[in-house]
Amino acid sequence: MQSNFFNSSTLLVSLVFAVNILGASAQPAFAQKIGDRVVVSANFETKIHTKVVGQVYEGDISEITAINEQWCSLRSVKGWLPLRNVMNLDTAKQRFDKRLADNPKDFAAFAHRGMIYYETEEFEKAFSDLNNSLKINPKNAVAWNNRGRILHAQQKYVLALKDLMYAAKLNPEFPHAHYNLGRVYYSLGDCKKAIEAYDAAIAINNQASGYFVNRGSAKLYCRDYEGAKADYEHALTLDKRNADAYVGLSNLALSAVKLDDAFAAANRAVELEPQNAMALNARGWIKYKQKNISEAIDDLSTAIRYAPKLSLAYNNRGVCYVSEKEYDKAIADYNRSLELQNESPVGLANRGVAWMGKGEFEKAKADLAKAVELAPKMTEALDAYAWFLASCVDQSYRDGKKAVELANSANELSEWKDWSYILTLAVAEAESGKFDEAVKSAEKAKAISPEDEKQEIDHKIKLFKSKKPFHSAL
Repeated sequence: MQSNFFNSSTLLVSLVFAVNILGASAQPAFAQKIGDRVVVSANFETKIHTKVVGQVYEGDISEITAINEQWCSLRSVKGWLPLRNVMNLDTAKQRFDKRLADNPKDFAAFAHRGMIYYETEEFEKAFSDLNNSLKINPKNAVAWNNRGRILHAQQKYVLALKDLMYAAKLNPEFPHAHYNLGRVYYSLGDCKKAIEAYDAAIAINNQASGYFVNRGSAKLYCRDYEGAKADYEHALTLDKRNADAYVGLSNLALSAVKLDDAFAAANRAVELEPQNAMALNARGWIKYKQKNISEAIDDLSTAIRYAPKLSLAYNNRGVCYVSEKEYDKAIADYNRSLELQNESPVGLANRGVAWMGKGEFEKAKADLAKAVELAPKMTEALDAYAWFLASCVDQSYRDGKKAVELANSANELSEWKDWSYILTLAVAEAESGKFDEAVKSAEKAKAISPEDEKQEIDHKIKLFKSKKPFHSAL
């Protein structure tokens, strides 16, 4: 059994959804508003009226999602606890500083302070404190788990896996170690291993709604749509106010191109948690899909205001700016996204499209080629590079044969279900002089395309029938 000061049931889901599992021991300090990140100051049974519905532990770090007079609720924790039982991060850090001054061998204080540094993204200090904790007590599974989380945040995935596997070995009944293994596997794009790790966490604790949300996201990544839906819905039976479950349902509906359902779910997430950056990001992206570009930019900008280091929101806002032909703004957003998530294939592919729009073809080719090199099975990158090689207005950059290869790969990976990828293949075939094949591919794309895209596809079909390729600045 793990000791109480390291135990936690607190979950924070982001998009890659993530859980914060920390420990602390200090005097309480009232938080002032919804959205504050706080540390639980003592073990406490959370309640609805007089009924005990959950548990928090000394040291859990979470976010206040609601306040009712002198009570508060925390993200993904059932029930309410007194505001006096939480303290802000600065107060908690000061208490751990004092504990360590009084007792330099207090391994728990090192571990707890390290995770506060993790919260403030002072990763070197966080890593140093976790190392000090492990030197004093090398058999503490939670400390190994938390060091693994720091390595994950730094995108040092192999080292993170090593720490998390050791944490699970030390304490096989520690669910968070399995859960965080799932997060790392998800970041690596291995959805099957992520699901296996989440299965292990749920087998130990089947009351954590965030575990089901994250497993649902892994299932969605693996195209197990029914399984994803079941997990998101079960998460809501555990916690009907779990905004992240609604974000998951929104992503699921979006994958089926059910924009109204996707918007309703994302909007509900924002209603539940108006400062939830992932919910705002999801709703903004759907507004983009609905061609409400200005409203999409508003939501994404708000998401960035609440989460200035949410790379996905910068990336999505960049896509909006490209659609408005504001390429410099788009490139600035992609640059920021790539600073936050180094060498992200998605960010590189999207920035390549923006460079193409600006006529900076050498930069476009470099970004698109790098994206495919980093993620040879990422359909978006394959499609974007194929489009560039097939349609670039500068003849020196066109390569119809390679474009056909890339487009075929994108379509095979997407099981020929994405009309836009099939249309890219048509454009590549036309560039290769295979006009009859281009017509057939374009007609296949048209058959499954949205109504508002069919006229433009008809224009391309007319070109191909006239034995003319399609070239475009974007």
